Amino acid sequence: MYRTPDAVTEELASDAEVLDRVSRVLGPLEVVADLSWPHGESRVLEVRTRHDERSMVKWQRTERNYQRELQAMQLYVPALGGDAPQLVASDDRLHLLVLSKVPGVMVDGTDAAHDPAVHRRAGEVLRRLHESTPAVVNDHFGDALIAKFEYWAARADGAVTEAEIAAARRVTATALDLGPLPHVPAHRDNTTRNWMLGPDDHVRLIDFGAVEFDPWAVDLFRLEQREWLDAPGLREAFLEGYGRRPDDRDRAVLHAFHGANSVATIVWAREHGDASFAAVGREMLDRLLGETLY
Repeated sequence: MYRTPDAVTEELASDAEVLDRVSRVLGPLEVVADLSWPHGESRVLEVRTRHDERSMVKWQRTERNYQRELQAMQLYVPALGGDAPQLVASDDRLHLLVLSKVPGVMVDGTDAAHDPAVHRRAGEVLRRLHESTPAVVNDHFGDALIAKFEYWAARADGAVTEAEIAAARRVTATALDLGPLPHVPAHRDNTTRNWMLGPDDHVRLIDFGAVEFDPWAVDLFRLEQREWLDAPGLREAFLEGYGRRPDDRDRAVLHAFHGANSVATIVWAREHGDASFAAVGREMLDRLLGETLY
């Protein structure tokens, strides 16, 4: 069942408190870069020790998000070996993770984002994440997706019209007809901004803060809505690397997921003051309505 987001009552630990704690693990250090997103739900810093070793320091506002990422780092990410960060230390009180820094540069915004070879290697890595533990078959997907949709639709407050909500609800509700589905540890934010391309041409996966059990196809969604829109060759390369292509049921999963996530993205982004992400959600919804109404 979908768990509604925590009310934002918890405070982020201060930089000073976190860095003091991290220095007791890594020794004297300096902050090299602040890589935090502006939404304020977490902080991410790159730090360097006196021995010029780099680590990533990430702490979450909420217990739920912290525990979700901690569990992923402990249980599923180790299957990726050197193709993902490794957990160095954690602190439950501060909602803090200290992670190894993977080599390379973010694929997003570079020529590599349009390179079929990069997408193929990303598909290979994602398959390993999905197979890091046996799949669990259950019929929770439809109920959870409807609950997610209704939570965000109730908060739309004019950002999405009633007619748009009704159309998106009909699409989302098709998930109720899918029956039991295999669920795997899905990344759920599988985009080129979370792929790192190393000097060895390895693609490494980062940011496991959204990992939850879902049907495998949900990890195609963000790519379908962005990088693959006008680039079917990239999609084919990724699926070749993954070793599987969506069947009719997988496509039905993606269609229902599209219904819920277009509305959720618009409302979440507005509540967090992220106009560019709200525009992404609006584009998702417009594509959905174009398929549904015309």
